[in-house]
Amino acid sequence: MSTAFPPIDSATIASLNKGDEAALEKIFRSHYAVLLERALERLKDEPAAAPRLVASVVRALWDERDGVHTAGEIEGFVNEEFRQRARAIRSRMAAVHRFEKSEKVAAHEAHAPPTADQLWKEIATALHQPVVDAATAAKHRREHAAHGAAEHMRSVTGPRNWKVPAMLTVVGALALWGGYTWASKASKVSVITMMLAESDAPQIVTRAGQLGSLTLGDSSRARLGADSKITMVKGFGREYRAASVAGTVAIAVASGQKLPLEVRLGNVAVFSDGAEIALRDFADESVRFVQARADGVRVKVGDAERTLKAGETVAIPREGTLRDATADEAAQAFGWLDGKLVLHDVAVRDAMKELFRWYGLDITVRDTLTLDRKVSLDATLESTKEVIAAMETGAQLKFEWVDNKMTFKDGARR
Repeated sequence: MSTAFPPIDSATIASLNKGDEAALEKIFRSHYAVLLERALERLKDEPAAAPRLVASVVRALWDERDGVHTAGEIEGFVNEEFRQRARAIRSRMAAVHRFEKSEKVAAHEAHAPPTADQLWKEIATALHQPVVDAATAAKHRREHAAHGAAEHMRSVTGPRNWKVPAMLTVVGALALWGGYTWASKASKVSVITMMLAESDAPQIVTRAGQLGSLTLGDSSRARLGADSKITMVKGFGREYRAASVAGTVAIAVASGQKLPLEVRLGNVAVFSDGAEIALRDFADESVRFVQARADGVRVKVGDAERTLKAGETVAIPREGTLRDATADEAAQAFGWLDGKLVLHDVAVRDAMKELFRWYGLDITVRDTLTLDRKVSLDATLESTKEVIAAMETGAQLKFEWVDNKMTFKDGARR
């Protein structure tokens, strides 16, 4: 069991809210051990990344200091940041390990974690970094690119040899024309990929237990489920009408636009000219889902493409091919659109993740043997009491408070 989060006095929190950096340092130093422990728990087999994770979470706390007013809110914020950021770190490290394996590169030996003094010095330095003006940075990038292009042009241009047979020019032109269509499509895909990966690409994020909605630049209306993110290309709707989704989002796509809306789920591309779509892609789930809520939604995975009719839901396993989703899968994936959490025959350990995601309920399971039990439920997202009761009934658990913490114990044991 994790070490309890040390209490934080109200005066320190009030100073933090006012922008007192000394208050942040006090919280960091008094909580460093437990922060490092929780980072290690989230990162599992990546202990070397734990200090960096702690530092990023502490900086995030500073950025959001106006919104936390109790020790419980700070602990909840920290836990959620660990969960969100650790997922991204594990994904990046998996790619690093694949590279190490393929290239037969030996990993560096792990070192002892930095002391609180060492890590605070890094955090304080980061807090005092000057804010980079986005327009200036973009200008520098353009100038650098233009300079590089000019150098390249000077290197490849020079006195022409007009004795080269004209036939070579004709053959070259035909080859260029033949590849134009492919090249334009490939470059568009690459440009969208790069634009969505830009650090300053517009994003809307929801946290655990939080739903959201927004109107996109093309008048499409998006609804975000809990623990979800939608990222849009800069200048959305002008040259490119593209976005990516992590988590689950439903979009009522505006029709009558010059370009179809393109939404990315990793290597999956979904296109709609006006049909409403629902999408689900959580990093901790092995299957992605796309649902067409009107005719005409196109789903493309690699070279495979399929057009969906209204009501159809497809499942795309990360290591497999596109298939029809079962009715239970569709209900579980998109029940939130009807204001429900729907689970069908899932392990208690996975159900606990859903309770945290959709209700923000951080409940400890005291009897670990119950984690493999299966549970099915259909509960409204508006009532934590209802979903707790459904877990008690469906998984034979008993809810109780232990040391001011919510817990489930084995309700079948007498």
